[in-house]
Amino acid sequence: MKRSFLAGLLVVILALFSVGCVQDNNSSNNSNTSNNNSSLEKNRIILMNPGVYYLESLVYMTENDIINIDNLEYQAVFYTRNEVSYEEAEKYVKDNGISYISLKKIDGNLNVANLYKKNSCTDSFIKLFENSDGVIFLGGADLPAAAYNQKTSLLTAIRTPNRHLFELSFLYHLLGREDDNYIPLLEKKPDYVVYGICLGLQSMNVATGGDLYQDIPSEVYGMQYFEDVVAQDKNNVHRAYSYSLNFDNRGTFHSYHQIKFVDGQFFTENMKKDKDYHPYVVSSHHQAIKNTGKGFDVSAYSMDGKIIEAIYHNKYKNVFGTQFHPEGLNLHDPGSTKYRIEPGDTILQTEHDYINSLGSYPFQLEFWEYFSSLF
Repeated sequence: MKRSFLAGLLVVILALFSVGCVQDNNSSNNSNTSNNNSSLEKNRIILMNPGVYYLESLVYMTENDIINIDNLEYQAVFYTRNEVSYEEAEKYVKDNGISYISLKKIDGNLNVANLYKKNSCTDSFIKLFENSDGVIFLGGADLPAAAYNQKTSLLTAIRTPNRHLFELSFLYHLLGREDDNYIPLLEKKPDYVVYGICLGLQSMNVATGGDLYQDIPSEVYGMQYFEDVVAQDKNNVHRAYSYSLNFDNRGTFHSYHQIKFVDGQFFTENMKKDKDYHPYVVSSHHQAIKNTGKGFDVSAYSMDGKIIEAIYHNKYKNVFGTQFHPEGLNLHDPGSTKYRIEPGDTILQTEHDYINSLGSYPFQLEFWEYFSSLF
């Protein structure tokens, strides 16, 4: 009887132990599922080769809800051969304890001949795309003219050639070109967000088969001298030429000019603009789109209609770029550095206060509100 009782008790204990193990396993599985769901729910935006200044700008906008996206994660991606410092970016992120920015290196062997075809970075590009919801291509130095089949002007300054190769090839993989049968990655996720700022816009255009004016003053306006450029209407000046001319270490690095919208539309019908609305924007460039690449239409011009200020893709609705800069730290932070906006100014101003005084800061905020709504 005792032996029978002990045997029965052992069966019960083993059954309870078994049930306990199943519960632990289910708990573990639920935890993993929860973690996986949490990961899937993240809105991951890739930042291509971001220098510390751009990281500072994006962190400021994110922490002040100018970029307002739930469960946002940035992944800063660096080509191992590029000229933008991974180490400086890593130090900035670590020193400031920024948990929502991760960093990633990608290796490869790119050159002008293999940019617009399958290459050693193709698999990495596919993985980046599949594991993200959007990408931002940031500002920087002049593109190599060879990337759009032109000779290089004496005024073109190629400082970061490897960075350009990597970004142009990724954009080709995302968007494709007119002259081949390659199926763009965005065919798999047409709502994927691709945004280019200044150089980023130019790279989008070149990667899809477009080209550039290599120097706006000489090629568009027929000018050769700083004094002549500075004497123009301010809406025709796209870089701080007065800064270089006046040797003023308190002068601004940017120019400020108005833009006009095509048919009162900026990227989408949700951002309709009155035809008489001409906000001021922040610019710093001497190159610009000449002929647009495959799939792109123009949504904004300079006031004289000679410089393309914004483009959008006519097939992939969340692909767009601006020649101007709506992202700068100085533009958004009221406590940032004060500058002499115009030569001879006796009062120094922040860029934020100056754009605000022109009534155009709300446009910068509206831009990022629209961007945030895409995620």
